[in-house]
Amino acid sequence: MRTTLARNPARLSGLFILCLAAGWPAAPAAGGRIVCEGVLGNSGEAGETLVRFAPKSARGMGVACDRFGSLWDRAGAGRLNRYAPDGRLLASYPLAGGASNGDKLALAGDALVLLVGGRLYRLDVAAKPGTKPTPLKIEAAHISFGCHAGRLAAARRDGGLFLLDPAAGKAQDVPAGPVRGIRDLELTPDGVIHLVVDNGRMVQVRGGKLVEGGPAKRTPGERAQWLAGSWFGHAWHGTIKRFDAGVQPDPGVVLGGASGHFIGHLPQNSELLNGRGMARLSQRLYAVSGMGGVMHLLEWLPARRSMRIVRRIGALAEVRGIGLDGQGRAWAVAGSWQWADRPDTPMRFGVNAPEAPGIGQAVMLPSGAMVAPGWLWGQPALYSGPLDSEVRAERLGGRCSLRKGFVGSAVYRLERRLVLLVIDAAGKGQLFGIGSDGRFTANAGDVVLKTATPVKQFTSLAMKGEEVLLATGDGHVIELAPDGRNWKETRRWRRWGPQAGDAFGAEVHIAADAGRLWVSDTGRERVLCFDAVAGPMPVAFGGTDKPGTSLASLSAPRALAARGRRAVVFDSANQRLVKLRLVGAR
Repeated sequence: MRTTLARNPARLSGLFILCLAAGWPAAPAAGGRIVCEGVLGNSGEAGETLVRFAPKSARGMGVACDRFGSLWDRAGAGRLNRYAPDGRLLASYPLAGGASNGDKLALAGDALVLLVGGRLYRLDVAAKPGTKPTPLKIEAAHISFGCHAGRLAAARRDGGLFLLDPAAGKAQDVPAGPVRGIRDLELTPDGVIHLVVDNGRMVQVRGGKLVEGGPAKRTPGERAQWLAGSWFGHAWHGTIKRFDAGVQPDPGVVLGGASGHFIGHLPQNSELLNGRGMARLSQRLYAVSGMGGVMHLLEWLPARRSMRIVRRIGALAEVRGIGLDGQGRAWAVAGSWQWADRPDTPMRFGVNAPEAPGIGQAVMLPSGAMVAPGWLWGQPALYSGPLDSEVRAERLGGRCSLRKGFVGSAVYRLERRLVLLVIDAAGKGQLFGIGSDGRFTANAGDVVLKTATPVKQFTSLAMKGEEVLLATGDGHVIELAPDGRNWKETRRWRRWGPQAGDAFGAEVHIAADAGRLWVSDTGRERVLCFDAVAGPMPVAFGGTDKPGTSLASLSAPRALAARGRRAVVFDSANQRLVKLRLVGAR
């Protein structure tokens, strides 16, 4: 679906003001408009079906598939989401706080059972949106995914076992306990409780008794789960394993590559970093929950005895940096999309994800490669390379002086060397030597942005040609010229005409390419494009001061990237990437 917003009418006073402020020629405005060419990263796309996660992240709890065919999982701390299998959001429900790594959800009939922070809750699958789950006043350290005769298996912190009847809210002790070192458990349809204990092996409780003798079976992976006659388990790098009833590989790894026996590299989907649980939707279709609560649908391929990812269900809760190349490939979080991809298309070319809040502002180099600062596994990192394959996620350790808190990036030449400038919100800058492919070469010292008046909070950077640095802060675009190794303000502007709509709000982000300056005007709910050739009256997308969820609207747009006539903006309150194209202008 393509939607448009028309160009603002040109005003002579606006032209004059912006020509003085930005130093651009007062060329007559040319016709043009910005069109939306779709959404990436939010399977609900637009309107009431948009998927939204809670502001604070939390691990997924697994997937429950109810009798209506809808899918359930946690979506950030304090929120439970219900989805249609096509990725649309159906409803959201509040969850209790106190999340822990062992949290899990399971289904017993029409009762959804939730283990959150060591406490159990029940929610009917037909409950109205916004209904609070009912506390069962029962504590547990672990619960099973599976159920038998309407009951789940559970374990207390002291190793005591019990069967939970969620309909009655009662627990019946299992005499086999306490069992030491329980790490997880599962209940199979024959009523057998399978315990995963400290040594990574599985033991059984049959008829209320711990089975003695015989070889204990090694678990198929974390969050071991019995589905339709097979054991499934999870490992790092998006790895899923399938084992037979005897807990023997059948065939073993079915998605990803962290088998423990493979030396080398296989593709991964970082959003499935370490699966939290699965549900079987049909004979060949499964759903799996990832560490961050983003769900994916998987197709079982019998001929290959493996799985492939077919749909991404979820949102993009936070994006600080976006890469965009000349072919319309967009990179965010830990992978990329092609321009023609759908809202539910999974990320391509996944790499190890940076620590929150993600990469800083990304810059596209003349070579076509992207470079962006990040923090990976406790070390400074640069994410670099072309977007037609996996970028490099290179941890740099002590040889790189990159500090956390980066908000803006720009690349230029200093003394014939290519350097990456990274600033924090206070405007403190660091320089790093890089190669033409974006690889780190050396620390290159600190940089000062000398502004005429103090800036409380910087938000982004861009280069205007070879010798002009643009920065955004406190709702202004600030132009700076070289001052030795540092930069000195020459002018700043936030208005281009006399009307109320002819000024930025308090927060803006920028991207520059092909003689155009794209501005994400966060508080005024729009993206603007200023063209140095066509004239300084901007083309606008989004309703000024009118947030919305449609394909013609934005709500708190922030990070953006531009390449040629294309731009991608993170529509932050709608938790999606919006693809924009400038059409009809010179």
